[in-house]
Amino acid sequence: MNTRRLRHLAFASAAILVSNQSYSALGNEIPASFQSELAWVTFAPEGEELTLMVPALPTVRTYPVSAPDQSDHERILAQREYSGYGSGLVFVIESYKAERPQRLWGNLLNHADNGAVFERDISFDDITARQYRSSYESRYARYTTRFVRFATKEHVYLITLAMLEDTNSIVDRFVSSLRLRRPEDQSTNYAQRSDSIPGHAFGPNEVTRRAVVVWKNAPYYTNQARSHRIVGTVKLEAILAADGYVSNITVTKELKDGLTESAIEAARNIRFFPAEKDGKPVSQLIMLEYSFSLF
Repeated sequence: MNTRRLRHLAFASAAILVSNQSYSALGNEIPASFQSELAWVTFAPEGEELTLMVPALPTVRTYPVSAPDQSDHERILAQREYSGYGSGLVFVIESYKAERPQRLWGNLLNHADNGAVFERDISFDDITARQYRSSYESRYARYTTRFVRFATKEHVYLITLAMLEDTNSIVDRFVSSLRLRRPEDQSTNYAQRSDSIPGHAFGPNEVTRRAVVVWKNAPYYTNQARSHRIVGTVKLEAILAADGYVSNITVTKELKDGLTESAIEAARNIRFFPAEKDGKPVSQLIMLEYSFSLF
């Protein structure tokens, strides 16, 4: 699970709380035939230097950027996160733009998973990427994560690929599609995923295996909230839907100055393996709490 520590006099943390309620108006099962036949699509995000194939179009999160804490650290000019789920694969692409990506590279890797084991080098378009592997044991399932790291002319890319099965086939399909963007590549144009889906969502005690969260970053503290010294907790109800995306987000406790919206954005970009009931992916209800405090 990946979390971020926010800087500049503010700290945000997140907690996931399970609920035993069953909601008949939320979520739904994904038919097995649909799950197995998800079509991979070309993903060429605007402003990035890479193009690749993904099993489903991702959600996109843009982070605010600021001057580095130390003068010897390279400034991040833009930071985005693309994440999604399909074909049993959780994928997250972190993009950092800088004037000198190689200088930024070392600073970012200091925060990478130090327990990962090197697996192989991957070469494409005069780029050499390094792939690492780690295994994790959650309360509900064991899963394997591969990390792919590389730098381009203007960016550092950190890719996280997680699967419940310890197999390379889907990971290889993803990684082998990586290439540098070409002039003829058109930017991927896609609409925001629906925030609400009909159907049924199960409580955690009603499923055979609960949803397994593998990626959960904290919300960022807005400048306005920081200047007004706003502290407290945003509480949300949401659905970890059977398609691997968060939906039906409802605010049960809010904060002003953009902190509620920041919490919703963080929740929308949680990545997980869907819950299962009798061998089929199903939707599961959760409650989320995001706490904001000043140092």
